[in-house]
Amino acid sequence: MTQTTQTRRTTYGLASNPSEWAAHRRAVVFSVHRLYPGVDAERAATEGLGELCRQIVVHGAVDRPAVVWCEAAVAAAARMRAA
Repeated sequence: MTQTTQTRRTTYGLASNPSEWAAHRRAVVFSVHRLYPGVDAERAATEGLGELCRQIVVHGAVDRPAVVWCEAAVAAAARMRAA
């Protein structure tokens, strides 16, 4: 008897398709720009993505990664404005 092991892959809202990531990035940049006009929204989005990646490395899968990314980007923009 042969047993097959299946691995279940869950993306939790962000797929491996780069166009979907690009769409989320545009939304993150827009949100940062709307909340913190004058702050470099692209840089904040990049820092937010870095924070999302760190959370995934430390904790594994993250529920609602697009939300985590956006919140981290907004927090980065707030730090940038305060500096």
